[in-house]
Amino acid sequence: MNRRLVVLLLLFDVNWALAVFGQADTLWWQALVTMAMWLSASGWRRLGSAIAILGIGLDAVLIQQQVLSLSGSPVAMPMHLALLWLGFGLSLAACQPRLPKSTWALALLGGVMGSVGYYLGERFGALELAPTTSLGVVIIGLCWALLFPLGRALITALAPDSLGGKP
Repeated sequence: MNRRLVVLLLLFDVNWALAVFGQADTLWWQALVTMAMWLSASGWRRLGSAIAILGIGLDAVLIQQQVLSLSGSPVAMPMHLALLWLGFGLSLAACQPRLPKSTWALALLGGVMGSVGYYLGERFGALELAPTTSLGVVIIGLCWALLFPLGRALITALAPDSLGGKP
């Protein structure tokens, strides 16, 4: 794993912590971390932005369907969540050569990662899942199980030569 990827992944962890624990209160810090991610993600920006748009759309639907609600946020898509998606998109774009090739393995990875991430966000008080936490985790897991293979299709469409290669 190269140094730039390690830095990007560490910055994503900071981005996630700021979004979950600080939300709007740490928005400027999160914006700075996301900008640092953007600057270190040359070669992955277009794909990362496309993944972020896909994820923001997914969360917007989940919010609209009341599966996901964000504590302390009267807006449908708060800025801290949009910045988190941009950071995630950049990270996923950078990691895409290392993702499983099998659609089923990719779906399983997405389902588990999505479920765990949102479950932890709920446990830390950053969001609420409905109609119950368990059912919300299952719904989110299924959505992410679809999101990861869809992301692979997006990668193929936007950067077909990058599958298995380096940016």
